[in-house]
Formats: sequence, C-alpha cells, structure tokens
Amino acid sequence: MICLFGGTFDPVHAGHVHAAGAVSDALALAKIHMLLSARPGHRDEPGASVDQRWRMLELACADDPRLYPDDTEVRRARRLGRPSYTVETLEEYRRQTPDAVLVWVVGSDAYRDLGTWHRWREVFELCNLLVLNRPGAPLQLSGELAAITQARRLSGAPGEPAGGVLVLDAPMRDVSATRIRQALRAATPAGERFSAAVEDLLPPAVYTYIKQHQLYGVVSDA
Repeated sequence: MICLFGGTFDPVHAGHVHAAGAVSDALALAKIHMLLSARPGHRDEPGASVDQRWRMLELACADDPRLYPDDTEVRRARRLGRPSYTVETLEEYRRQTPDAVLVWVVGSDAYRDLGTWHRWREVFELCNLLVLNRPGAPLQLSGELAAITQARRLSGAPGEPAGGVLVLDAPMRDVSATRIRQALRAATPAGERFSAAVEDLLPPAVYTYIKQHQLYGVVSDA
C-alpha cells in the first residue's frame, strides 16, 4: 500500500504529524508520503517559499521514521511552470506502480470541496480516498459527491488499487496553519517577538526554523 498525505504545509504543524500518525495506525503502515504541494491550484499563494516549506517538512519528518517527505509535486510544478494538480500526481504514481493499493489522505473540509478540484471525478479511478473526519462532526455532503461517496464507502482498509472511500473517525488536534500564521502576525509588540503561544503547535525543529528565518512576520529577538 502506498499512502500519500498531501498538503501546502504552510507551515507543517503538530496537527499534520498527529493526523499522519493516526492514519499509520489505522492502516498499519510503516511509511506515509508527506507530499508537498508547490503551487496548489485551489489555494492562495503560500506565506513561505516552496524551499522554506520543503525544509520545514524535512525537519518535521526527521523524528518519525514513518513520515517520508515527498517532493513529487514540487519537481513537476517547477518543470511545467504552473500549479500542480492532485490528479496528475496520482497518474504519475499509477504509472510507476500500476497494481499498488494507492491511498490519498484528505481532511473532511477539503473533501467537501472535492468537486472544485481539477478533473476530480478521475481521482476515484486512480486511488482510494481516506477522509479524516473529526469525531462528532458527521461528514456533510450533497449532490453528486454525496452519491459517489455513498456508493464507494468502505468499512475497513482498502484492498483494491483504487475506487474506495474510507472515512476515518480519529481524534485530531485542533490546530491549523491559518491559526498559526495569524498568531505569529499578532505577536506583541507589533510582531517584534516570536509568539510562544504557537510553540506547542509546531514540531520543535520547525518552531526553531521559523524563528531563525523570521517567517510569517516574525522578527527575531536574538
């Protein structure tokens, strides 16, 4: 089984690491590809450069042997000079491993917007989707996506190369990259100090990297 956990990782945080661990436990995986999106087609421009986000991802993965930083989308985006698309990444992996059970991890909020993705219907033919759902917050879908999800819903780990949807109810840390960036910009006085309020929301090495490189409006107090 090949498991891909995609994200802008702007910055990668403790919630990402915790969620990846939950997926690893649920599917009994020894390796999860943490796939950095260089220029996502459906998101605003990231606050940190692709090289900075890549370095932070490497640092976050260094302490957990299950997490593997993957730059497949970064390399393709640089080669093509345009945003990267999930369906193209899946096609690339499928060409390399045509018979493998391929799993793409997505948060429930992103899954609800799947219909806005480039060639989104083809995603189901290329991989299985694992949707991370917060306990007590049922996945609210409508229209075509709801019908597709119902028809493809799995009760356990996927056994086929593609086509299934597994909704994983697992404890998730209440943290987001947006919240972290906002906290850093709001650090007092006037952003001149690194906000200790986000320290426990970031892997230690990532926390240090942000401070050293003065990312997201941080001004070093060194």
